Amino acid sequence: ATPALAEDAPKAAPPKPAPALTEAFKDMSGTWSCSGSMENPQAPGTQVKTKTEMRIAPTVDGFAYTGSWKTEKNAALPAGGKGTMQWGFDSAKNKLVEAGFDNMGSTWMGTSDGSKDGTTVWNEEGTMMGQPMKSRTTVTRKSPTVVTLMTEMESKPGAWQVPPALCAALPR
Repeated sequence: ATPALAEDAPKAAPPKPAPALTEAFKDMSGTWSCSGSMENPQAPGTQVKTKTEMRIAPTVDGFAYTGSWKTEKNAALPAGGKGTMQWGFDSAKNKLVEAGFDNMGSTWMGTSDGSKDGTTVWNEEGTMMGQPMKSRTTVTRKSPTVVTLMTEMESKPGAWQVPPALCAALPR
């Protein structure tokens, strides 16, 4: 028998991004305008309105997504806020993963089991204002151009919730 030549072997299909990642970020690429409110750390128990622009784009051939955001100045954020995030998929853990950084020195990493019925829940741990923090961010897709974001943060003495922000895609 003649040995098979490498040229005769079937070519392997190129790898594809994880379906969980593709589903979680379906319709998310582009620029989003978000309005909402947040707890004012300068005056606990009060809310301040927020306006944020976020840009999301696929990178490394769709195996990851990158995002950057900028929040306008307000009473809680006199210098405004900005940050960056990266998302991908960890096939060993079968989870979506994220890492984020902002201009106030906060860092966080999170995981998600993926999108279920249009909702993706991220469980995050990191550091905010030099203190350890845990948070949960829920992204709910209302339509291909509207999502809501709600971040709940756990801190001593208990948990407090940031009201949801409504985000709409800007014309593409």
